Amino acid sequence: MITLSTAAIAIALNLALGGIAPPAARPSPPPPPQKPVATRALTAASEVAGLNFGVWAFLHYAGNAAYSYISWETIRDNFRDGWEWDRSQYAVNFYHHPYHGYLYYSAGRANGLGYWGASLSALGGSFMWEMMMEKYRPSINDLVTTTCGGIVFGEVGYRFSALVRKRDARGAGRFFRELVGTILDPVGGVNRLFNGRKDSDPSLPGSPDVGRILNGWLELTGPVIARSDGFSGSEAAPTIAFTLDYGDPAGAGWTGKPFDVFSMDGRLRWGPDRPHLSLFINGALAGKTYAGRGGSGHFLGVYQHYEYYGIDTMRVCGTSFTAGWSSRFELPPNVRLTASARLGWLGLGASDDFYGVEGERRAYNLATGITAAADLAVAAKGFEYLSLDWRHYQLFDLNVPGSRAGREGWNILMGQVAIPVLADFGVGFAAEYCARRYEFEPFEPGSRKLFEARAFVTWQF
Repeated sequence: MITLSTAAIAIALNLALGGIAPPAARPSPPPPPQKPVATRALTAASEVAGLNFGVWAFLHYAGNAAYSYISWETIRDNFRDGWEWDRSQYAVNFYHHPYHGYLYYSAGRANGLGYWGASLSALGGSFMWEMMMEKYRPSINDLVTTTCGGIVFGEVGYRFSALVRKRDARGAGRFFRELVGTILDPVGGVNRLFNGRKDSDPSLPGSPDVGRILNGWLELTGPVIARSDGFSGSEAAPTIAFTLDYGDPAGAGWTGKPFDVFSMDGRLRWGPDRPHLSLFINGALAGKTYAGRGGSGHFLGVYQHYEYYGIDTMRVCGTSFTAGWSSRFELPPNVRLTASARLGWLGLGASDDFYGVEGERRAYNLATGITAAADLAVAAKGFEYLSLDWRHYQLFDLNVPGSRAGREGWNILMGQVAIPVLADFGVGFAAEYCARRYEFEPFEPGSRKLFEARAFVTWQF
């Protein structure tokens, strides 16, 4: 999975080695034409199968996992008995499974397949695992999270790896670029190693996206300086957060290919028990750009999302598809206003179940529903002074084994203000508010709310 630390490494390495283009109000010139990329669908399928057998062998021989004891009889039973909703833990279903799908997708991309072909690699790999590589019945929710989460992580990782790698790099620069590129695009990195990293081979993932706009910020916050009362759980410790805009959210850089434009917001907070991750990714699958006055631009598109939010015991996540717009307004003097809004279907999500019985394996409810989002940012002379983000989830919890029937409404507001201090570095203040209304059968309706405020230092690029 693309973690916060991995993204930070990629940013720092590219800036140090000159691989990321500076921020710009318009798209950079397109990269020079490259030779057609050879597609090797059979090789991709073989590598997907090899990944499954490799993971299975590790779990069976090193981990002695109960579900890894498979046979022709268990495979026959899986096809005969059909699908079920499994009861694996929250992190397993919504963190580990997307990472597994990430590897499948990487295998497709590493062999010249585009977004849609690599998506079939993720789907096929997940289907094979569910039907053949575990002795338990295949899981509906695992197939969805592995495939959809793997597609998002895989395409983001592939795009970043293409920025990091440089075909004509040599020496230590080549080594570190290949290392980080392999972290971001695992199967592609292994293929490059086995093929001798021949720059003349157009089928190898190289750097097709050199010149792509990549803007964002990285910030480090201290402990909580203000917090709402009456909420159980410990205070959160220092946090690393980042935002990346690949391409311009308003459409600059859009060539018609899925994920030519995407945004990624993440946060990793250290708690006394374990790290808590929040990650919001949205990538455009299809869309159309519209030019405005004075360099302004607009983009109307269809998006694919993966979202994983956690603040203490308030957790919600899911994979979604939305439609919406993004606009960039260039205002005098040197002021940029960006705004976006999206609305769509949350295909499969989950939220923590605080009514769960102690000792139960699953402590969350599966759900489908509606999702909405809106973002606003104000920047001047290349520095972002203000940002506001709103996320809404209307969940209809599924009445399936291990999940509690009911419905929920979530509203998450995040805002921050910053001022420059030295060049691209600044200081600021951030606030976050999360409210959750719920009606679980057979309990009375209720609500939970949490507010936090922090000071931070930031680096913007």
